Amino acid sequence: MKKLLVIGYIWPEPTKTAAGYRILQLIDLFLDQEYEVVFCCAARLKQTAQPSLKERHISTHGIDLHDDSLDRLLMQFQPAVVLYDRFLIEEQYGWRVRHHTPQAIQILDTEDLHFLRTAREQQVLQGTSLQDGFESELALREISSMNRVDLSLIISRFEMELLQDNFPVDPETLFYIPFLVEDDQVKEYQTKAKPYEERQDYCTIGNLRHAPNVDAVEILNTEIWPIIRANQPEAQLFIYGPNAPQKILDLHDPDSGFLIKGHAADVDVVLSKHKVLLAPLRFGAGLKGKVFDAMKNGLAIAGTPVAFEGIRLEDASETSSWTDFAQDALDLYTNPSRWQDQVNENFEILKRDFEKSAFAKALFLKINDLKNHHPRKRSLVNKIALHHADAHFKFMNYWINAKKN
Repeated sequence: MKKLLVIGYIWPEPTKTAAGYRILQLIDLFLDQEYEVVFCCAARLKQTAQPSLKERHISTHGIDLHDDSLDRLLMQFQPAVVLYDRFLIEEQYGWRVRHHTPQAIQILDTEDLHFLRTAREQQVLQGTSLQDGFESELALREISSMNRVDLSLIISRFEMELLQDNFPVDPETLFYIPFLVEDDQVKEYQTKAKPYEERQDYCTIGNLRHAPNVDAVEILNTEIWPIIRANQPEAQLFIYGPNAPQKILDLHDPDSGFLIKGHAADVDVVLSKHKVLLAPLRFGAGLKGKVFDAMKNGLAIAGTPVAFEGIRLEDASETSSWTDFAQDALDLYTNPSRWQDQVNENFEILKRDFEKSAFAKALFLKINDLKNHHPRKRSLVNKIALHHADAHFKFMNYWINAKKN
């Protein structure tokens, strides 16, 4: 049987994070191809992560950051493919994989480009330039990791173009694969979607440990919601998401309709009640889980260019101020015709751009090609990245272990 080893940054919690949803979608592709899957991780296995792994019959293994527990697992399991959950995991464990299972195809799921997310955050909050972020240590580390693996999975078209146009990464080692949805699922969502008349209120959703989401809630509170509320005195904004810091919890104000609701156990259930999703994201990267979920559940969306990045939505308004953003949200909410047009367009985009089967077929054609030409011929940049990483991370691990003992 073909074997996949997934090395996780954290255990996947698909109802809490888009990252958890993403990694399980990728695992499902391998399960569809009859791979045996083992998931290992150094983080503590939370109760909330177990059901999604158990229902897929995925074996779980705890490993340590610095000892030889992964070495033993690699030698015992002998995976054909190793999937790293973010570049930080490849840095930590890639040298062990290359040493013990050199035949394995190494795939990096970037989740989103961490250096891009950080560069945008620093540009917004500190006034630095994006170019500074593109030349940062974080960027060097992430690009180096891509040069060590056989294939990097990229979640948005924008990030594909950014990498191809600006960084020394072989385009043949980049594979675009966004969030995925089956055609039958889209039809089911479309059939179940409540009409305009049966929906009410605004909402937003996202993990509130994530800086872009915290910033967006603060922007909603200070800049956008007062304008909407002045025009719609009875309107309410439902803010869903786990891990809210105290400063966000303190914004809960029923009198103004600004409602911090906490974790949504079933995203589809809560979103299906609402009319418009607000996504005033000033920074971030990758595809936005909140936008994808809203599209599936038949909501209209008022968002920034960052929120819509990677999604070709014709109705996405280019708002130049938060006042314009609020007016756009009000128009979506109060204009049934425009609301319906955007909802219809969202479903068409899901079918056109995110349909699972085409991406799955292309991915495994690529993996089979990599297997047939393994090890691939590497460029000088690849070899430099491998040489320095295998020396640096290997001996750092040895040094940490020596100090522990």
